[in-house]
Amino acid sequence: MTNLKNKVALVTGSARGIGKAIAERFGALGASVVVNYATSEGPAQETVAAIARSGGTAMAVQADVAKVADIDKLFAATLERYGRVDIVVANAGLELVGKPIADVSEIDYDRLFAVNTKGAFFTLQQAARHITDNGRIMYVGSSSTAFPRPGYGLYSGSKMAPRFFVEVLAKELGPRGVTVNSILPTVTAGAGLSTDAVRPQASEFIRTFNPMHRAGTVGDVADAAEYLAGDLSAFVSGQHLLLSGGGPA
Repeated sequence: MTNLKNKVALVTGSARGIGKAIAERFGALGASVVVNYATSEGPAQETVAAIARSGGTAMAVQADVAKVADIDKLFAATLERYGRVDIVVANAGLELVGKPIADVSEIDYDRLFAVNTKGAFFTLQQAARHITDNGRIMYVGSSSTAFPRPGYGLYSGSKMAPRFFVEVLAKELGPRGVTVNSILPTVTAGAGLSTDAVRPQASEFIRTFNPMHRAGTVGDVADAAEYLAGDLSAFVSGQHLLLSGGGPA
């Protein structure tokens, strides 16, 4: 089992879904965890409580990653409380699919790119500035960036640029022993648009293209994050781990 004792992990968008699963996993592995939320304070505090029940330590910090000043505040709060940050997961994101490019509004564009692209960039920037040597940085993207589909132009486009940020940052931070990688989940039960149930369109895609004939789970993503946070991945950097059960996306 991965040992994250004495490590400090910051996970954006960790009140619910994939971020919550990663935060709780890191806490169970011994890390002190910073649980970030934009508006969902109640669920964020539930995540903190779950980590405490597992024997871990955590605190919740409100910050909207669409605002650079909030990202700065998030890292400042982390450093003030714990004095260091060893693991950063840029997970916060918004999902909007099923809308052709011809129908996307400027409001839609600005909203998704503010969080998914700008938010990811400046989270990674702050991670680069403050991560300890031999630290771990992860970006949670989307498998849809590997398999273009109608109706996914806006969402997948907003998640595509951070993949390039990851590759560049891996080269910039490599001399310090810091790894930078992406996790690209497929349709994930319990997260995003599949929080309550997998959508019929997604179920059909899974049935047609996924040889395992199931959606991913938040636990599957937490498993990948655990691997990338630990010692076994020390020579893995600049990579995009596709969690698709053998399917194209």
